[in-house]
Amino acid sequence: MYYIRVLFAIIGGIVTGVMNLTGITGLSFGILLYVVTYMLFRYGIPSFTQITEVKKFYLTGVFSFFLIWFVFWVISINMLYPVTA
Repeated sequence: MYYIRVLFAIIGGIVTGVMNLTGITGLSFGILLYVVTYMLFRYGIPSFTQITEVKKFYLTGVFSFFLIWFVFWVISINMLYPVTA
C-alpha cells in the first residue's frame, strides 16, 4: 500500500506541475489524488479489501505521499515554467 501511494505521489506531482496548477487548485488536486488512492485501496483492489482496520487505509503513507507529491510538483513546475526576471 505504501509503495503504491508513493508511485501515485510521484505521478501526481508531475501531472500537477505539467498542468501548471498553482495555489489552492494544485493543493486540491493533491488531496483529490489521495482520496482516489484511499478509494482504490478500500474498494478497488481485492487483496486490500480483507484489511479490517479502516485507519490503515487512510493513514498508511499519508505524510510520505504529500511530501513526495509536493516535491515533484515544485520541481516539475520550476523546470517547465521557469521564472524569467
